[in-house]
Amino acid sequence: MHTTALATPLRVAALLLLPAVLAAPRPAGAAEHQVAVRDTVFQPADLQIAVGDTVTWTNQGVMEHNVLADDDSFGSGAASSLAWTFSHTFVSAGDFRYFCEVHGNRGGIGMAGIVRVASNGGNDEPGNLRFSAPGYSVSEGGTASIVVQRVGGDDGPVSVGFATSDGSAVAGADYTPRSGTLSWADGDDSPKSFTVPTTEDGAVEGDETVNLSLSGPTGGAGLGSPSTATLTIRDDDTGGSPGSLAFGAAETSAQEGGPPASVSVTRTGGTSGGVSARVRTSDGSATAGEDYTPVDATVSFADGDGAPKSVAVPLIDDAVIEEPETINLALSEPAGGASLGAPSAATLTVLDDDLPPGPCVPDETTLCLHDERFRVQVLFRPPGEEARLAPKIDLTERAGLFWFFNPANVEMLLKVQNACVDPFQQWWVFIAATTDVEYTVTVVDTQAGIVRRYSNPQGTAAVPVQDTSAFLTCP
Repeated sequence: MHTTALATPLRVAALLLLPAVLAAPRPAGAAEHQVAVRDTVFQPADLQIAVGDTVTWTNQGVMEHNVLADDDSFGSGAASSLAWTFSHTFVSAGDFRYFCEVHGNRGGIGMAGIVRVASNGGNDEPGNLRFSAPGYSVSEGGTASIVVQRVGGDDGPVSVGFATSDGSAVAGADYTPRSGTLSWADGDDSPKSFTVPTTEDGAVEGDETVNLSLSGPTGGAGLGSPSTATLTIRDDDTGGSPGSLAFGAAETSAQEGGPPASVSVTRTGGTSGGVSARVRTSDGSATAGEDYTPVDATVSFADGDGAPKSVAVPLIDDAVIEEPETINLALSEPAGGASLGAPSAATLTVLDDDLPPGPCVPDETTLCLHDERFRVQVLFRPPGEEARLAPKIDLTERAGLFWFFNPANVEMLLKVQNACVDPFQQWWVFIAATTDVEYTVTVVDTQAGIVRRYSNPQGTAAVPVQDTSAFLTCP
């Protein structure tokens, strides 16, 4: 089905103004909450929960999205158009704003949301007491801080006992044993902590572990999960240690069309014996076979060898103007006694080399806006046919039309809006399309050399785009 009429301005405005989503009711206790990520909105965008509740975001659309807290306290990683989920448990009260880095910005701009976490004081539950993580680590000779949380309620005073015990580490020789009680007053749900000092012994012994446990909760509180944890004491005496293997950097980049990207793997903390680990790639926003050649390789270090090794990731030059794309890198399966260090996961960003130089030059399929600063093209694919560029119709310096099959059957209105005024200081992109044909819109800020792409799958009615953080390139 192909539509035959251009939406009226009022119709376009109605499509671009999405209705606000009401906040979900506060749950009675610790609970799971769902937020849908689709188009350019979070649904619900305003969510009220309780301390200890978990929120799961699910990408249900075809556009690139991610989740990032305004204060960077949580996030889902790089934006992706693939189906993904991300969960975060909120352990303290307050308002937590977040946004999509592609379509929003900090402060509630564009595609953004808020999680309002209410104190558990009103739910008449004493809550549960748990470790903040299943594992902690500290360098030999340092002092570890072990955090214990109260979640799911804060009614009444409560307490819990804590204690250390030997794992592979020995009390008195490798660490100072600790035991005691942590207490919370009525209405108090702030984290508490205790410390475990460790001993610098000068012996080459590898990493060692201390067992941590919680017991005997009082005041009606229960033990949450995890109620046991492990403290790892990292050995810093490297003479006979096989060491640990890690990527040389958590983030690296390479130019499309250039030589293969070089990914570095380092060996630290010891060089005793031969060791190895496996390096594998997986799709981020880049696609194996289209943007890069997948890699599954083993990197090896000989006895006494501490020199960094590199793994080549071949990149494919696709001659398509596109945003930077990402490849996930994973280091796994250490052998020879080596351990995995940090980072054991990394991101390779592929930089596009297909951006034409200079300002936009208009032609039959190229729309130039704002004094030839912005270049706009639409690649569409009719069912069962090859993809081709859509002809354009100029309207104003900020807007134009595109048609797929004949000039009387206009399929799309696109506008680049100058919002380089306070408090926005951004260029906005609005798209209203009346079609179910597969297409990809490419908008290039030729002055800044930045690309934005917007896609619609075959057989799906196009949804409006209201990208109010498309280009942070003012003026």
